[in-house]
Formats: sequence, C-alpha cells, structure tokens
Amino acid sequence: MSATGLLTPQAGSLAHGTGSFASAWLAYLASFVIVIALILLSRHGLKYLEPYLLKGRRTRSLAIVESLAIDQRRRLSIIRYNSRTGLILTGGGNDLFLGWMDEQGTSQPPSPILPADLHAG
Repeated sequence: MSATGLLTPQAGSLAHGTGSFASAWLAYLASFVIVIALILLSRHGLKYLEPYLLKGRRTRSLAIVESLAIDQRRRLSIIRYNSRTGLILTGGGNDLFLGWMDEQGTSQPPSPILPADLHAG
C-alpha cells in the first residue's frame, strides 16, 4: 500500500467534508420548521372552520349552569333550558329530574318529577 492510499476517503466514511453534514442538518431543521408551521396553521384553520363543522350539533338552548359533586357517584346540577332553570340529580342507580326552579326566588323548593311522571304526560 502506498502512503497516498491511506489519506483518500473511502465510500461511507465521514471524511467527505463538513459541507454534506451541514446541508443534511439544514434540511432536517427546515423540515422540522415546516412541520411545526403546518401544525400551527392547521390549528388556526380549524378555528376558522369550526362554525361550519359544528353547525348542526350546536345547541344554545340547553346548558349546565353549575354542578356540585355530592359524593363519588352522584352529582347535583343546575341546568338552563331557554329561560327556565331546572335541577337534576345524576349518578347512582338512576338520574332524577327534581323540577323547575321558580324565577321569583320564593323559598318553596321545586317539586320532584319522577321518571313515571315524564312518561305519563
């Protein structure tokens, strides 16, 4: 073997120069920046398209105003339907609609509506 054969780079070695390493690193960095930009743009695009995607599913007349956890399974919730406010108890063996709350603020509690009463009317 000659002395000049030892100094020549072989195929697959890192001795090709720093130019190819830097260009590959810049390509990876550019790809990463493009992916992050696409993620951020898609987030803003979904905000723009959300009213059109959820048009049929959106209901403004029914909302949960407040909710209180009674224990691990049961929850007492105040709901609003249009201009009326109701009280429901969920969890446990079954859910129970306790009734509509009076808007004048009287001290009389709402009368409970049992599941059998819902099917009768």
